[in-house]
Amino acid sequence: MAAYRGRFAPSPSGPLHFGSLVAATSSYLQALVNEGEWWLRIEDIDPPRETAGATEAIIATLAIHGFAWSGEARLQSRQIAQHRIIVDRLLSSGQAYPCVCSRKQIRATARFGPAGAIYPGTCRTRLDLEAADWDDRNGPVRLLTADEPVAFEDGLQGRIRQRIESEVGDILIRRRNGLIAYHLAVVVDDHEQ
Repeated sequence: MAAYRGRFAPSPSGPLHFGSLVAATSSYLQALVNEGEWWLRIEDIDPPRETAGATEAIIATLAIHGFAWSGEARLQSRQIAQHRIIVDRLLSSGQAYPCVCSRKQIRATARFGPAGAIYPGTCRTRLDLEAADWDDRNGPVRLLTADEPVAFEDGLQGRIRQRIESEVGDILIRRRNGLIAYHLAVVVDDHEQ
């Protein structure tokens, strides 16, 4: 196993643009400097936003520009079963909960922070969700957060500190349409890789 592993993970919502190539170059060079591996993962977990042929175009563009990734390009959609298992585990352990709030309802009662509406926790304590209100296989799910400070050292920006509950709110990990949210998928897949 390489001591360093970097990755580039574009969404197939269209062809790569200049900014994407800059990000890929930075990630790729970081892996080379650290004598590590560079992985390519296509984050294709949002079919409504995908563009037909974008995955192939992204791979071809990277190859034309001389990028060489370790192993095969991975498709994030192949991990959906694992993502669903994690959501189920979080629900059963009480670390996540069903949420039936609409965006309109949230905006009507939320405070706003730098990242937008802060989920006010409306469904955190709802024990009265009826089967008609929430679909246990595809209904929306939020990750239960705490108001304790979370901090880490970023290599470029220095110390990053945030109180997730009060500054962002409980994070949506499965959307109303049953699709796994990026916030869960990227963490699960980064950990697995």
